[in-house]
Amino acid sequence: KVHGGAVTLQNKYEQSLASRFEQNIPQKHEVARLATDLIPPGSTLFIDFGTTTNVFAEHVKQRADLTVFTNSHQIAATLSVDSNCEVYVLGGKYDHSVKANLGPMVIESIGGFLADFAVIGIGGIDSVAGFSDQNIEEAAVARSMIRRSAETIVLADPSKFDRHGIAHVADFNQVSYVVTSDTPSETIGATLGKNKVSLVVPSND
Repeated sequence: KVHGGAVTLQNKYEQSLASRFEQNIPQKHEVARLATDLIPPGSTLFIDFGTTTNVFAEHVKQRADLTVFTNSHQIAATLSVDSNCEVYVLGGKYDHSVKANLGPMVIESIGGFLADFAVIGIGGIDSVAGFSDQNIEEAAVARSMIRRSAETIVLADPSKFDRHGIAHVADFNQVSYVVTSDTPSETIGATLGKNKVSLVVPSND
């Protein structure tokens, strides 16, 4: 919602949940497949709300003996069907617009756990601003998950490169992997390399 002014394309790009689920579907599945290959059986994961992370959940649920903490009701439902995942929903204020729990109770819940991986969807990746989102509460959840995880995997379809939101999520040195379906710009690629972030893209084979 915007009141009393112009909106820049750079910052105001969040859309309705339904429209976000319909965008870049092949790319999201490619990202999800690549990210799933990074997850060993028996891992413990934080997965934050997001359309790409929901697709990731569809793929990763076939991994054996996973323990997953998520604030997303949709991701919890996806992981609970035809899988052997142990799924915990992080409690907090329910936001129907994203079908996820947000707010300080979720942050407090995250602090009680430790994970091997935080799997994070992202709104934008910028060589100066780092990783960001447009939704402040979603960004706070992602930051907390990153702090409580040994490694962080960021899922990003190519539309997320060279843009940023208003809420900072992470600096480059806090991220272990960026998984995407196409090679980013030279500027982003150089920043990832400088900070020892592994870029995971489809092979050319």
